[in-house]
Amino acid sequence: MIWFQAAIYTILPLFLFYHLLKTDFASRKQLILDWLAVLMFLAFIFIIGPWHIYNHYLRWLWPALFIIVSFFALKRIPKLPMKGPEKDKGYKFSIGIGIGLVLYFGFIAVNGLSGYILAERDQAIELTFPMENGVYAFGHGGADPSINYHNEYLPQQYAYDILQLNSWGMRASGLSPTNLEDYKIYGTPLYSPCSGEVVHAVDEYKDIAPQESPNEQGSPAGNHVILSCKGADVHLSHMKPGTVEVEEGEEVNTGDRLGKVGNTGNTTEPHLHIHAEKDGEGVPITFNDRFLKRNSLVFN
Repeated sequence: MIWFQAAIYTILPLFLFYHLLKTDFASRKQLILDWLAVLMFLAFIFIIGPWHIYNHYLRWLWPALFIIVSFFALKRIPKLPMKGPEKDKGYKFSIGIGIGLVLYFGFIAVNGLSGYILAERDQAIELTFPMENGVYAFGHGGADPSINYHNEYLPQQYAYDILQLNSWGMRASGLSPTNLEDYKIYGTPLYSPCSGEVVHAVDEYKDIAPQESPNEQGSPAGNHVILSCKGADVHLSHMKPGTVEVEEGEEVNTGDRLGKVGNTGNTTEPHLHIHAEKDGEGVPITFNDRFLKRNSLVFN
């Protein structure tokens, strides 16, 4: 599946650009509809796509190329007739497909964009980013399930799944490596994002191999630490075995070392899961006053 998705995100845009440039459109309507369909598809993959898997910087190449392609494709509009062969079934089918694609991809993209904004009632807590010395990408984040599946589970709504990028803009050496060490974030030190009390600390689970079925025995969080601070419980999950450095009841300060990122619990690859919970409900987290979304980057 991940290889199929890679083709969609990296090869299909090139085919669509070629389509806009080389197709003999029968009318202005057909060209504009196809142009809008490509625009909505690119918006869909730009907002919804998990670019840390493929190449995060490639994400910005497609909008740049689309602007260039649009310049040449739309130059043909004055040369095309206003109306096409309305009685031609192939033409009508093409128009129908164009409308369907615009609506489908546009709807999903708008839903994703809606997750970029917090409702006024949602008061975020400000934390210090818990990792140093790297570029970090958000695999899940935001206020809509289309960009953050955690929003479907009330205690973890607004949770973040964070990965680290290597020099190629990818979270690992390859699309789906089976070696934990190939994931850039594996073993990265974790630091306390706030000052408070350790209310729970677990270090008893083994790492699971990447891409295997999650091990949900015991705690889905795997090895983890829960801190009571700023009026909420802050959860940091999936830590590496034998690295948790704090104990229940211990007081910690912002920046104190907690452990390292691993792959324990309900996870398919190394990453940091962090969320804040208050009275059984997840509350938003900001870092440097930023509410982060899927594909957001933090440079530390």
